[in-house]
Amino acid sequence: MIRPLSRGGRFALLLLLPVGLLPFVGPARRSVPVARSSRFSDWSTRHTLYSRFGTSQALESARNDPRALYRWQDAEARQNAGSFVPPVDLRSFFVFRSRGPRTFPSRSAVPTHADWSISLGTGETALAMYPAKYTFDINATPSCTGDFVVFPVDVAGSATQPNIVAFNNLYSGNAGTTGICDSRTTPTGHSDTKTSATVYWSYDVSAISGGVLTSPVISSDGTKVAFVESAAGKAAHFHVLAWNSGDGQTTSLQNTLVPLKITSFSSSAPASGAATDVALGSATTGNDTLSSPYIDYANDTAYIGNDIGVVYRLKNVFCTKPACGSSAPSLDTTWGSGGALTIGGTCTGKLTGAVLDFTTMNVFVGCADGKLYKITQAGAVSSIAVGNGTAIGGIVDPPMVDGIDGVVYAVSGTNGTNAVLVQAKTDFSSTVTAPLSGPSSFNLHAPVVNDAYFDSATTANWLIYEMAYNTAHTTYALYGMTFNSSHIVSAGAPAHTFTFATGAGELSPSTEFLNSTTGVDWLFSSTAGNFTPNLGSWIITPTSGNPSGFPTGQTSTVAPAEGTGGTSGFTVDNSSASAQASSIYFSAISLNTAVKLTQANLN
Repeated sequence: MIRPLSRGGRFALLLLLPVGLLPFVGPARRSVPVARSSRFSDWSTRHTLYSRFGTSQALESARNDPRALYRWQDAEARQNAGSFVPPVDLRSFFVFRSRGPRTFPSRSAVPTHADWSISLGTGETALAMYPAKYTFDINATPSCTGDFVVFPVDVAGSATQPNIVAFNNLYSGNAGTTGICDSRTTPTGHSDTKTSATVYWSYDVSAISGGVLTSPVISSDGTKVAFVESAAGKAAHFHVLAWNSGDGQTTSLQNTLVPLKITSFSSSAPASGAATDVALGSATTGNDTLSSPYIDYANDTAYIGNDIGVVYRLKNVFCTKPACGSSAPSLDTTWGSGGALTIGGTCTGKLTGAVLDFTTMNVFVGCADGKLYKITQAGAVSSIAVGNGTAIGGIVDPPMVDGIDGVVYAVSGTNGTNAVLVQAKTDFSSTVTAPLSGPSSFNLHAPVVNDAYFDSATTANWLIYEMAYNTAHTTYALYGMTFNSSHIVSAGAPAHTFTFATGAGELSPSTEFLNSTTGVDWLFSSTAGNFTPNLGSWIITPTSGNPSGFPTGQTSTVAPAEGTGGTSGFTVDNSSASAQASSIYFSAISLNTAVKLTQANLN
């Protein structure tokens, strides 16, 4: 059902889901049990923007992407609090659907953190890469056994070193409140720190003795994980792992360092405890250091770039379509040349993760040459300039794509004059550049939008945030850019600026999350700068006294115990009243650890 807005040709999404999802809203009375509804959260959910307001055609196209369904579910849950009836299980959709400067507080003012931190050995999840979270049932109390988070590890595996790890019993800890997973029973013959997560599984998946340098992704039912193994001087390899609970566990349930090694790969869709392998390129070319796999769940395909300007498309990734049978993933030979599309031109360097626009079915990807590329399904390539292609003038994070509004966002450390955020129409017919400061000394990572961008039809409430230096190039600054009534970023200097620390170092990608239980819209970011603490949160919820929600100070900071070398990207999970169940997950770079902190006050 759709309702027209006063703005011509646009609609408010009340319910625009597949027929199988119609129980999404309705009266509180229900005569049958609510079905389980699972969810994944990974890097790609940060780079696809799905508003509830758009043309009927755009909204119809967007519902092919589960990321849109998740966003709309959250919005409906908030809007219909008290009468919300949760959705049916989404698995049938995936299988059968055909289509003045301030500084951080002093160290003495920083609270002690008691949430868990677990060693990943000699590696970590790389800067600007993300753990992937799977939630067993969004309609129930968060599950200690069924919910898990996957951390990639960016070093080669060995008998004592994993390159991919998962943890469950996530909601453990005793900061403020005792976690709901702390009361678990320790299995006979094991040791367990009950205020910490436990190792769910730990693997060294090795075709080329490489690490997992980019972000993993999870199948819709949580049974498989896809990722790219990379090693210098070798072609990257794409793996789909059908994990098995307990693989790589040892006597200590917090020890990741006795992984199960997999070097033989299945020639069909993998069963429990096995993996498949697809080489991306020739034997000595095409490493992948920035391009995480992007999954088109509706078509069971994946898009992956490499370090020499080639984008691959694979089919039968999770084998969820009837036509797959039991086939293993393979290169889709209808894409480019044998499944590989060379962008050409000046893009002969590193590619970011690719993002699919479900409205146009075009693929957008950034390149080290500073250009944002658009690739049609027919293989036609076009580009626009964002940065100038120097060492800090490339695009290093995937673009953010808003197919409903028909725009795409990318950032670069310099275009020769300024660090910049660029908004472009998805047909590349026009662009708007927001200058953030003078040329940066480091690469810029992806921006975020506030919750109003998704849930408000009034663009005066929208902001897009980016972290960079200030204009004087002396301190870090948080910038907030506004929009006009046509959904276009306001040109010129940002409307809002908050300088918050003196230092030099690359900032992590920021992450936004609205906790619907508390009503707080959070912003998280960190830096590898030469000051401590280095991880902070901001409340960006609009108030009567601050209608834009742009912060004037930091809410909380984290001490160097979480690492002075910066962090990976952040994955945020639940809006939950259960103790320790609303959290953020990241890797502390200098400590080589997987870390969980609560959203509120980072404790």
